[in-house]
Amino acid sequence: MKDNGQPQLVVPALRAHMGDWIYYVAVMKFDDVAKRIRLAEELHKSKALNELIQRRVSERSEEIKRYLLTQKQRLFNALVVGVYEGAPRWHELSIRKSARFDPSSLPADLEGVLGVLLLRGDEKFFALDGQHRVVGIKAAVGASPRIGKEEVTAIFVSHKNDASGLERTRRLFTTLNRYAKPVSKKDIIALDEDDVVAILTRRLLDSHALLRERISQTRTRHLPVSDKRNFTTLVFVYDTTEVIVSPSAGSSRQFKALRPNDAQIERLYRTARKFWDLLVANIVAVRRVARAKPDTGIAGQFRHRDGGHLVFRPVGLLIFARVVRALVDTGLSLDDAMKRVSRVPMDVAGEPWRGLLWDGTNHRMITATPNQRVAGWLMFHAVGGDLSRRGTVLGRKGTTTERLRLELAGLTNRQVDDVVLPRYVG
Repeated sequence: MKDNGQPQLVVPALRAHMGDWIYYVAVMKFDDVAKRIRLAEELHKSKALNELIQRRVSERSEEIKRYLLTQKQRLFNALVVGVYEGAPRWHELSIRKSARFDPSSLPADLEGVLGVLLLRGDEKFFALDGQHRVVGIKAAVGASPRIGKEEVTAIFVSHKNDASGLERTRRLFTTLNRYAKPVSKKDIIALDEDDVVAILTRRLLDSHALLRERISQTRTRHLPVSDKRNFTTLVFVYDTTEVIVSPSAGSSRQFKALRPNDAQIERLYRTARKFWDLLVANIVAVRRVARAKPDTGIAGQFRHRDGGHLVFRPVGLLIFARVVRALVDTGLSLDDAMKRVSRVPMDVAGEPWRGLLWDGTNHRMITATPNQRVAGWLMFHAVGGDLSRRGTVLGRKGTTTERLRLELAGLTNRQVDDVVLPRYVG
């Protein structure tokens, strides 16, 4: 049987198990890898996340291609390949008795280990581990077809194309990559099934009008003014959502280590979504972007060379969220906290942000940690927050008006007597 021109594939394999996975250790020719294995683009609906996976693993393809085509002593470790759809069949092989060997002497646990895996051609394969190698093999085979006869070890794991199967496979993907090398935050956001903030971020990207198709995957923590389409970055959607849903200041690491139950995830999602809904409802500029088509470039009106709107700068959005959360921690509802913070002046080139968050000479944001900390306290105080309050997302120890004025004067190169702490609420 064939699927899109793919003939059946028969591979010698060993059948094994680890934890609750049954898997098959086989070999594949480079030709088959190039033709059959795709990247992990089927793991969620978001086009943006799928494109992110594609780009992240494509960046090293030329390096791997060059290695395969020029290094005679080339060798790869195994690919881990998810298999779904089709009807893979396992056929055990028996070992005949010979003058030199009696199979009856083999341990009982070796029974059924050796066999042939028959893949009839309509299965779909995707790389769970070894994405860079798959891309490199594809490039090498394209450049030099003769290399297609070489072989690489492939570990096949069965995958179900339903909600629980996707979750299980995403967790395996992240686990394999986590223990192989440090996992980037972007990869965690795209695939982690234990980090609840990553789970919420993916869901928001799929469903929220503001975030769907308006999120940049830029490598840096900055969003260039040349980007007229996107509201903010993938990493800052994650960071902002983490601020809003974490149980308390400083506990997010443990909070993200174990997946909550479905009811808890749904509750946290409602909280996260409400924050983004209220952001749209309370800030005119954000509402205009959310209602416009992404390709209109309207975001460029609020992020430009002369500054623009605070929340259209990723660091500004994060500070905004921290202050909202700090107010919620004092007992305000999320609605009331958002209304208060929305009354703060949002022009980054104006007061009180000029010199603190905005460098007017060089036309860029000031993102140093001390500046972010002082800006958070300044905004919190400006909307009626108690600076002495301890244990908020703004800082465990709190501060005082005198200390805030002193730090603000130092960061903005002013005399302390010239520093006035504004109040916009209360």
